[in-house]
Amino acid sequence: MDLSGVIPPIPTPFADGEPALGRLEENIEKWNRTQLSGYLVLGSNGEAVYLNEQEKVSLVQKAREATSASKFLMVGTGAESTKETIHLTNLMADCGADFGLVAPPFYYKGGMREGILLDHFTAVAEAARMPILLYNVPQFTGLNLEPGLVAKLSEHPNIVGLKDSLGNVGQLHESLFSSRPGFRVFVGSAPVFFPSLCLGIHGGILAVANVIPDICIQIFDLFQQKRYEEARSLQTRMTPLAKAVTVRYGIGGLKAVMDRAGYFGGDPRLPLQRPAPEVENELQALLLAVEES
Repeated sequence: MDLSGVIPPIPTPFADGEPALGRLEENIEKWNRTQLSGYLVLGSNGEAVYLNEQEKVSLVQKAREATSASKFLMVGTGAESTKETIHLTNLMADCGADFGLVAPPFYYKGGMREGILLDHFTAVAEAARMPILLYNVPQFTGLNLEPGLVAKLSEHPNIVGLKDSLGNVGQLHESLFSSRPGFRVFVGSAPVFFPSLCLGIHGGILAVANVIPDICIQIFDLFQQKRYEEARSLQTRMTPLAKAVTVRYGIGGLKAVMDRAGYFGGDPRLPLQRPAPEVENELQALLLAVEES
């Protein structure tokens, strides 16, 4: 299984505040018709912190059922204790996940020194019944997985990659080239997708790929074909929308623009809310600017 390319961290659809499995299936069936490499379920955009265990199981089982055989399924399995992270990782493996994406425990972030994180991720990797990737997302965890720690963890055969959403291409470069050969590095920040490809990363796990998957895929493919100016131009077109559905308006904005793009976004789970109508109009204009230019 080639762990590379463009992967959307797919939102969890809700109807009346409950997971809408039918809507999830509909979205995946549409994405199946693209050249996306796979899907990430229960990531940050999946509102995983708002879901109980049974909801997570149901969502992953439905995603596995709907995902075409040519695509892989990655699932967020980070938790606050090592024991619970191992439990959730193996539970999701039993539900059909191909890879686990593990963010660091962060509630007691003051105590999460490098040695403790090294022991935590190593214990998870030893016990996990599927390969895992590290998830660096300091904007949510308050912890930054430094390149030195990533390099040490990359030596474990069951830790196969990294999703780095920091958006710092300097750190991304250091993590990539200090890690073992074959370790797969994905950028999680769409505004630096093209610059990150120039460093040699293996793909992007990008929120905006839920909305404009073909354009994200085209950037990746043009880069592989060494058509760098065309890829850079597409990146420039895509960046304003990418920033809007992450930094500026978050999950509510992402779901709103998905509705405008022909997918089901719906409402986030409370306390998150959908953006105001004027924001939705702004997002619609940004979407049209990408599609029509």
